[in-house]
Amino acid sequence: MCYDRYAVMDPALVEEDRRSTTSFFESQPLFFDGTRRTVSLSVWLYDTELIFRTSHIVERLQVSLASRCLVADARLWWMTWGERALPERTWAHFRTLVIARYGPVPEEGVDEPYRDPEIYRDMYHERYYVFVADWHAYPQESMGYYCRRFQEAMLPHIPQDIPSPGMQALVILRNGLPLPIRQLTPMPAADMTVGHMIEYILGAEVIVHAMQADAHVVEPEAPAGGIGEPEPVYEPEPAYEPEPVYEPEPEYEPGPVYPEDPMPADPVQEAEDDGYDADEDMDAPEDPPVIVISSDDEDEEEEPEHEPGFGG
Repeated sequence: MCYDRYAVMDPALVEEDRRSTTSFFESQPLFFDGTRRTVSLSVWLYDTELIFRTSHIVERLQVSLASRCLVADARLWWMTWGERALPERTWAHFRTLVIARYGPVPEEGVDEPYRDPEIYRDMYHERYYVFVADWHAYPQESMGYYCRRFQEAMLPHIPQDIPSPGMQALVILRNGLPLPIRQLTPMPAADMTVGHMIEYILGAEVIVHAMQADAHVVEPEAPAGGIGEPEPVYEPEPAYEPEPVYEPEPEYEPGPVYPEDPMPADPVQEAEDDGYDADEDMDAPEDPPVIVISSDDEDEEEEPEHEPGFGG
């Protein structure tokens, strides 16, 4: 039931709304961010309904309080599309609309007008990207078979509602090529079609084969049993070359032994050996000095010197 937000409300209703809002958020409700997981959505719906019952929230406030618990992607969806698509502001219609938007599996009883087409487009894109990952891991054989398989198995799975689906097809086709052929294939352009890209790929394959033939490169052949990895090619081992023989080094031969040079003679030691004692020579008295007296002084006698003070 829709109501005019600008209409004058009964003060009793205003007080009841204030009490209900306070009681609802004091119960610490969960928040829903738009994650497409059955457990998250089911737990949020159950917890919200439980708070409605325990807090005695009136029905005219349930949608407003529940929408305040939407965050992130869920809040953006509610502001841009969900609030306008809701026919009546009742919890039953709100619950059905949220399940149709974020439920991984559509619930029974959901009417087709409330079913959001984005959820099916997202699931379709998810299968498409899984197919792309498997396609890039596929072992290619010849480029003709590769291009034919792309047109038959891959091209129909490219969604047409994504930005530039033709450019996306060309990018996937080029990224799955072997490196030598990818280097000779031009980048996708706006006016290029899948047929043009296939012509470039087949021409690049011819150039690569010609270059390999000129270089005499022999590629391993694929097994005859079907598609698979080629068997490895083992090169012959080089001929055995004996290791060089090294002659042993000659043994060490000592040189001639020469007599040691005699030490120079010590004169002091030789004197001691001859019986000379240097200490005795030092203790011997020196020869008295020779005094020469002239003849004129022989008759003169020396007068004794008298010390002063003793008379005479």
